[in-house]
Amino acid sequence: MKTFLKWAFLVALAAFFIVPLLAMARFAFQSVPVILLTPETALQGWSIDPIIAAAQEPQMWAASRTSVLLAAFTILLTLLLLIPLAIVTEIKAPHLRPLLTALTLLPWVVPPIALVVGVAVTFRTGAPWFLASVFSLVPFYALWAMPFTYRALDAGLQAINARTLYEAARSMGAPFATIVMRVILPNMTASIVAAAALTTALVLGEFAFASLLLKETLPTFMVNFQQSQARAGLALALVVLLLTAVAISVVVRALRRRGLSVQTTGL
Repeated sequence: MKTFLKWAFLVALAAFFIVPLLAMARFAFQSVPVILLTPETALQGWSIDPIIAAAQEPQMWAASRTSVLLAAFTILLTLLLLIPLAIVTEIKAPHLRPLLTALTLLPWVVPPIALVVGVAVTFRTGAPWFLASVFSLVPFYALWAMPFTYRALDAGLQAINARTLYEAARSMGAPFATIVMRVILPNMTASIVAAAALTTALVLGEFAFASLLLKETLPTFMVNFQQSQARAGLALALVVLLLTAVAISVVVRALRRRGLSVQTTGL
């Protein structure tokens, strides 16, 4: 009975994700109306013309380049802020971990529109150049990714038993900076890559901040593009979704081939 329930749950879970993807693919790449679908016409009318039409849009490539740059800078900012904080907390003050975990959830408590409006009012007079730049999205994305990134790093530190490594290295006379650079960080490769992958997925799918700040990123382009070319826009969204999933799976497989665990996301 337990085996049956387990497989039933897995099948239901797979259907929950696969059925919408199949519906997206059918609408995007098949020209046969739903009312005319039969077993005989199920394989007719398929074409890759919608994704070709999307690829011919110059704005799509510009928006994609912007999103990639935003993802890179967001990863850099997030890791620079959270890696030292997570390491110091784990080594020096592990009793503060629950507090820090709760604090990293605060960005999700504030609605995006309230956060954007508050920051816009603050910087509109003092630093208008900040809001004018597309890179003004980086701090918002870093805050939004913080719950995932911190948990990935914290789980990685606990998995390698960073405190024991630190004490062992200190007993051999190694200074703090050397311990961090040569002992702890090399053992955190899996959790750092996992945090970067989660941050990238979030940036490539985030719409609210970019829309509120009137920035042209890949998600905002796809929404606007779907209003004029529904099939091509949905085809582009499906391809981006699949490419993101494939990229994450490639990273996971590469880490496993190196003998590194990827169960350090803390999720």
